[in-house]
Amino acid sequence: MVPHDLSKATKLKHVWFPQTGLWSSVQWITMTLQTVKSKNLRSITIYADHFVPVRVWEAARQEWNDLDQLLVQFWSTHSIRPRVMHPAGRDLRDRVRSLLPELTRRELVDLVER
Repeated sequence: MVPHDLSKATKLKHVWFPQTGLWSSVQWITMTLQTVKSKNLRSITIYADHFVPVRVWEAARQEWNDLDQLLVQFWSTHSIRPRVMHPAGRDLRDRVRSLLPELTRRELVDLVER
């Protein structure tokens, strides 16, 4: 999947990633976020129906680590606190802690039911 190039979106304020089988698109999210150049960015939202199945966790671990580190950088440089939205009735806190450990350790992510 080719990432979106957001480098020319200089007035970009909000970026969100729809639910698309998140375990298969995490690298695409990271690559797209790496193109952001806007100084106006205020929010990053990731919609998630489900997360990495245990059987593919090892293969996806580095991709999630890369996303985790990039989101920490967005906090450091833009004070952006990412939001992970999930379906009501599904408590995904433990899964988010395992996928985004640095972000959750620093309490820099909001987990929101929708």
